[in-house]
Amino acid sequence: MVWDPARGSENITQAEQAKVGVVYAEYGLTESGGVVLFSAPERGRSLSLLPESSIFVLRKSSILPRVAQLAEKLHQKAQAGERMPSCINIISGPSSTADIELIKVVGVHGPVKAVYLIIEDC
Repeated sequence: MVWDPARGSENITQAEQAKVGVVYAEYGLTESGGVVLFSAPERGRSLSLLPESSIFVLRKSSILPRVAQLAEKLHQKAQAGERMPSCINIISGPSSTADIELIKVVGVHGPVKAVYLIIEDC
């Protein structure tokens, strides 16, 4: 499926039924093995949260050592007057919660399996 903002909630229904979501990541983080996703109307968050497996595509030059360097990049973008996304997700492992009766539950949402496709910059 291709995310289409004009299709509204149909996108979410399709993402729920998808076995694999392919998502472009703004940055990768080596310390945590995580990926950084920016929200935008044409980039639905459901594609990274609902399918059982996700393929995260990122450029080699966008891989950063730590969250501290991500914060620097975001600060630079803001200082340059770039519009910031309304949501930034850092995905670095299975989700977990202990909200209900203080019992830890792993894998509440997000992919069970993740693959990182790192491409050379052109």
